[in-house]
Amino acid sequence: MNKEISKTNVKKQLIDAAYKVFVEKGFTDASIRDIAKEAGIRSGLVYYYFKTKDEILIAVQVDTQERYHQFYATQAGRTHDLRTDLHEIRSRIIDNPDWYRWRYELYALSLRRVDLQSEVASVLEQGRQSLQKYLAYLLPDDNNASDLAGILIACFDGLALQALVDDSFKIDEAYTLLAELIEIYVSKHTQEGGRNE
Repeated sequence: MNKEISKTNVKKQLIDAAYKVFVEKGFTDASIRDIAKEAGIRSGLVYYYFKTKDEILIAVQVDTQERYHQFYATQAGRTHDLRTDLHEIRSRIIDNPDWYRWRYELYALSLRRVDLQSEVASVLEQGRQSLQKYLAYLLPDDNNASDLAGILIACFDGLALQALVDDSFKIDEAYTLLAELIEIYVSKHTQEGGRNE
């Protein structure tokens, strides 16, 4: 039993180390040796857990997604407030910018490597589905929820990118305006009684 726990701990240690190395160096420039060094283990031991660097990449992505799904699972059942929820999303840029750096690394890889496109498409689909569930609270009868979810993901990713690369970008003001735009959409939809024109 302790041996299994130890294996799980080493694998998690490698995934955490790979995440850090991939964010700092990029997937292409990162080596197995870099990951092993960051994890504090011998390079040869990495291959006991992962056959290739691509396997590590997928494991890192799965782990990253699971962490956010767990966070949102703890939020289930709470009262939703648009401005508070947007503040939480905006705060990721400040509190965990590596999360967005990781997303951009995945996006860039999928544009160059066809074999990773389905993995990244899955990441985006999971994000849209998660947002659709949220939007069901705001707009229970909206037939455009899937499209709106896609637009919001583009907004979140785009705003984060600007904040990460441009110190003069006013992220707070941008999120305030985004909240106002969503409120206008919700108000219009509510006034129309859920009809989509």
